[in-house]
Amino acid sequence: MWKWLLWILLTVVPLQAYDFKVTIRWDEMAMMGEAEGVLQYYHDGKVEAIRGNLKETSSDGNIESSTTFDGGTQEFIIIDAGDRLVNIWVVNNLMDESFATEDDFMMLSNAKVEIWVEDNVNQQTYQLTVPQNTPGLVFRGGAIIDNQFFEFTEMYQHQRIYKVSMVNAATGEPLAGVNVMVKNRQTGETVGKGKTDEEGLFQQKFPYGKYDVLFSKDGFLASKHEFEMDLTELPVQMNFALTPKVDQFRIVLTWGPFPRDLDAHLAGPEPGGNHFHIWWRNRTTIGGKDFLDIDDQNSYGPETITIYRPARGKYTYAVHNYSGRNRDNSIDLSMSQAHVDVYADGKLKASFDIPRHQRGTAWKVFRINEHNQIITLNELFNESSSSGVIR
Repeated sequence: MWKWLLWILLTVVPLQAYDFKVTIRWDEMAMMGEAEGVLQYYHDGKVEAIRGNLKETSSDGNIESSTTFDGGTQEFIIIDAGDRLVNIWVVNNLMDESFATEDDFMMLSNAKVEIWVEDNVNQQTYQLTVPQNTPGLVFRGGAIIDNQFFEFTEMYQHQRIYKVSMVNAATGEPLAGVNVMVKNRQTGETVGKGKTDEEGLFQQKFPYGKYDVLFSKDGFLASKHEFEMDLTELPVQMNFALTPKVDQFRIVLTWGPFPRDLDAHLAGPEPGGNHFHIWWRNRTTIGGKDFLDIDDQNSYGPETITIYRPARGKYTYAVHNYSGRNRDNSIDLSMSQAHVDVYADGKLKASFDIPRHQRGTAWKVFRINEHNQIITLNELFNESSSSGVIR
């Protein structure tokens, strides 16, 4: 008998071990379309979509999915969540989105979709629901990054949609009337254009491909970035800030919904010969001006720093994952979509996107030398203390 019990412990129990379980439930009677849970899985330098309706398994066997007989519940098992990013989506799959009615856009909300996340790594359980009276065919209910669950809720009108949220870098307020021009990176053809609305939003559907985007508005300095609509065909959301025209060095940081709080740091010389290191708690006034214009603590940014009274010498700029400062060697910061624009002499001088799939709680981005040249650093490292981010 003891040999039989030992065999069960050695074979059956390990098969049941996993880091996370994601369960998605909804009221099947309230769905006119076809609800589906989808895990967008980033691993080993690639991305794939694990679809609940198809009971798929990821290519590396790390994620398994199943569904109930009536289709009202789907379950995903993530065996190893370390060093990986998994976005949790629920999609209302209609035969043709272009013919969706106003009622169709309310289906996910009316179906009382629930997402349960069982976190065996940290011994936590989370419950999320699609917001009531919120239209949309696609819902993102959080992400699992390197053994940690980040909770947030985002609703999108369609799949394959590119959505930009634009704010004023000097005030943090939504910025309407920004011109958006999207070009196919391979052909150079303009494939989309428009303006941000009163809430600072622009959104448009795009096929699979890689794109360059230019943002412009009278009285503001132009900016640009790039994005890819990958084969998962899930939405892409970016958060950006345009700055009013300035002649001084202005540095603008934006990022995604996680981590919650990234901090901008700047160290350099004071006009009187001393040395400063500015961050949210150490807001040193130089020549009567606070160089830290905006400190954001609730995701997305912007964090804006302006060198109002430049002095001759070297400046160093860095970003700190303050809300995850004690998670040494995590990839949280690396997967944050952190983006830094550097302006000077009335134009965009440089842009930086955080290196992906690297470990560290701090990102040393660039240095400005004595000749006002921007020197790329792009180094990730571990640092729990704000005062130690720039030494």
